[in-house]
Amino acid sequence: MLPRVNSRRHADRFPDPPGAGAIARWLAALPERLGMRRHWRAWLIGSMLAVVALAMLRVPVATWLWPQTRAQALYAEAEQALAEGRLSAEDGSGARELYEAALAMDPDRAEARQGLARVALAALEQASAALAEDRFDDARRQLALARALAVPRAEADAIAAVLRQREAGHVGVDGLFAHAEEAHAQGLIEGGVGSALPLYAHVLALEPAHAGALRGREDALAELLAQAREALRAGDTGEAARLVAIVRTYDPVHVDLPDTLARLMEETRLDAEGLARLLAGEAGRQAEAGAGAVPEAGADAAPMDAAERSRRVSALLASARAAEAAGRLLAPQGEGAVDQLAEALRLAPDSAEVAGAVARLLPLVRDCHMRELRANSLRRAGDCLDARAALGEEDTDLASARRQLAERWLAVGDERLGAGEVANARSALAAARRFDPGVPGLAEFELRVRAAAAALRFD
Repeated sequence: MLPRVNSRRHADRFPDPPGAGAIARWLAALPERLGMRRHWRAWLIGSMLAVVALAMLRVPVATWLWPQTRAQALYAEAEQALAEGRLSAEDGSGARELYEAALAMDPDRAEARQGLARVALAALEQASAALAEDRFDDARRQLALARALAVPRAEADAIAAVLRQREAGHVGVDGLFAHAEEAHAQGLIEGGVGSALPLYAHVLALEPAHAGALRGREDALAELLAQAREALRAGDTGEAARLVAIVRTYDPVHVDLPDTLARLMEETRLDAEGLARLLAGEAGRQAEAGAGAVPEAGADAAPMDAAERSRRVSALLASARAAEAAGRLLAPQGEGAVDQLAEALRLAPDSAEVAGAVARLLPLVRDCHMRELRANSLRRAGDCLDARAALGEEDTDLASARRQLAERWLAVGDERLGAGEVANARSALAAARRFDPGVPGLAEFELRVRAAAAALRFD
């Protein structure tokens, strides 16, 4: 008798896969199981919506999943813009902005850095071409772009010198200086384009070492400061502040300015910070005079309710994201991502969404500051440093950066003073004081600048 076999124990643990016929029957029954025959309209509409959604979301999804693919696309667009001569554009379609956007998305992309260097050289070429055709505004704009991208300084200085000479010959420096002297003699020192100070400034922009314009400007500013002291004696602190603000606009290190500032501080009983705010407000009003300035939100503005504030913050965040995507971290007239986000931070300092946007953008701004500092583009580095402060970075984190930038400006000022460029040395001194008034060596350098200015004035 044969032993009984336990069929369950000896069952095949790995059954054979279903055959082709079984798979075909399962697939044929699938529409019935899913209800596709009964609800075919719903399935059709759903399929169409899925196709439309995929078509609309393919670029954002691809950018999210493959950021380097987006960076490569931006690099290709930048190459095309450079080939077409579109070096920079406010809407972000210029080669510079596209290369910077690609670099922001992929900081290790060496091709984007090389592309920015090629943009700088192309800007120099366009500046030379514009200069040859007497298109001075275009030449200045392209030269500024080349300098911002850290083009070799000697090449930029050479074109700048030719630009000043050509423009001086075209406009007529002697004629401008004669008009400035005439306005000065008539007592029209400030207050319009035909007054002495704007005309002196125009002459010095064309010929920075023009001795007559330097002396005339110094004398005119000294007269304004004398008027400011007279206003203080008469108790008119508002007029005195207005005149001092004008002087600081033209020459923040004028030899007579510290004494007048001390008197103004004593009369207004303001501390240094309060006086700086007062003078900044006066300077802003002077710049906007006659231009139909838009009033800022303040005591005369209608209060913003919670719903309107929320809508405003959402719009600012959307604008900031769009500017960031276009590579416009910093842009003139408040159109950059930092400006939009800083305004959102002011309106909603406790918003988690705003805080997240700040956390995402702040490292890019820090990179901007360090990159421009390495390239010795100090004005651009200062803009990036101001952007860090606007986004709420702690002062303790900014202190060392401000000190470093102020030291660099002092070094530039020392170089310019050694070359006899007193006006440029003054500008460097003012920049160093703005970023760190306590930087070592500031007071000594200010004395040297004053001595050089006095010698030039009475030469």
